[in-house]
Amino acid sequence: MDKITKEHVTDAENQLFLAQLASDVDALDQLLHDDLIAVTPTGQTLTKELDLNAHRSKAMIIEDASIAIDDIRIIENTALSIVTMTAKGKVMGTPLEGKFRYFRVWKNLDGKLKVIGASFMQLPE
Repeated sequence: MDKITKEHVTDAENQLFLAQLASDVDALDQLLHDDLIAVTPTGQTLTKELDLNAHRSKAMIIEDASIAIDDIRIIENTALSIVTMTAKGKVMGTPLEGKFRYFRVWKNLDGKLKVIGASFMQLPE
């Protein structure tokens, strides 16, 4: 991939969603940059390793979910995406259900898109 397109980002977002849904740590490892930094709704910062460990240990389980890609902006070899996920699952055994908005920064590195930054929040019902 020489130049990022909205189709590339849409494909990467769909791959990421399927990997999250299945807790596919190998796929997530390929999609998340090693230096990823993400911010949770509580202000906690997460790294790639913390995210992968949450899936490995089943601390985060997505039981049912769907996504809608709300916006994608391309700036040279970087893309910004806004995605709304409707999900039901458990975090550390506590049920969680609702709509969540994700903001991700994707970077084209050696012809592959990787998430380098992210934040998310739960939307009011």
